[in-house]
Amino acid sequence: MAGRLFQAGISKGQSTTCPPLFDGTNYAYWKERMRIFIQSNDFDSWMLIKHGNTTPANIVDGIRVPKLESEYDDQDKKNVMQNAKAINYLYCAVNPDDYRKISRCKSANEMWTKLEVTYEGTSQVKDAKVDILLHEYELFSMKENESIDSYFERFSTIINNLDTLGKYYTDHELVRKIMRCMTLEWKSEVNAITKGRDYNVLTYDTLRAKLLTYETTTPHLRGEDKRRKSMALKAKEVVEENEEDDDESLNSEDNPELALVIKRFNKFIKKSFKPRRDNGKKATPPKCYECGEIGQIKPYCPKLKQGKDNKFKKKQKAFIFRNK
Repeated sequence: MAGRLFQAGISKGQSTTCPPLFDGTNYAYWKERMRIFIQSNDFDSWMLIKHGNTTPANIVDGIRVPKLESEYDDQDKKNVMQNAKAINYLYCAVNPDDYRKISRCKSANEMWTKLEVTYEGTSQVKDAKVDILLHEYELFSMKENESIDSYFERFSTIINNLDTLGKYYTDHELVRKIMRCMTLEWKSEVNAITKGRDYNVLTYDTLRAKLLTYETTTPHLRGEDKRRKSMALKAKEVVEENEEDDDESLNSEDNPELALVIKRFNKFIKKSFKPRRDNGKKATPPKCYECGEIGQIKPYCPKLKQGKDNKFKKKQKAFIFRNK
């Protein structure tokens, strides 16, 4: 059991003896890995790839004339073999499509340059890409409720691509950029770090470690409140869609906490919207206490009004009679 836990999340690494294979995608990633691989195995081969070599030749009347293989001396053979070794590194690291693109090249330097032009473009294209990445860098900011891992991953993608194209930033510049772009919920920690003694020498990786530690030890940044709100919202949606599905989800063993939230929410909904009981009494229309008819009440009874008019007329007649 202990062995299984130890191996959880660990996958097999890549070989240190075989060059990384380029599949036609993510050229910047492959290029950097290939550079390190060649340098670690044969630095002379890397120098040939980077700066090129000269083909063995004789000088005839001031003109370089390539030597025949039969004319090679020991130094010529050594140079040719070194170039072939560098070419072999590249052949072993590209797919058939890219092999066809570089197979006509005579030197490792030509092959490397052709791959750069194919996947990075000319100097004008590189400048355009740098401008786009610089624009992304300037507009970069932390998203609301974003984790530190996600925040640094997005930022690293931008600066890594800039590094590949030859645009570099110092650690202090990256640290200042990261601190400026954080949301208000991080304000207290940002102020504490910027006022610290080691702020001017703080490295990019050290800053990431500090922010991860703060995120881990701060409840509202760990996402607990967000998770509870999310579960409550999910519970409400489930109730509105289908109550039967709620009953099945309550028995789920995958997320008992969510099941409990749904159960309580169901009780609240049923209690809030349950129709009131009338204790068996049926609603009846009103009854007039003046005339006894159903469907009206005494203040609006026409007979009551008629009776009042008759009384008034009688009083008026009696008054007229007395005056006579």
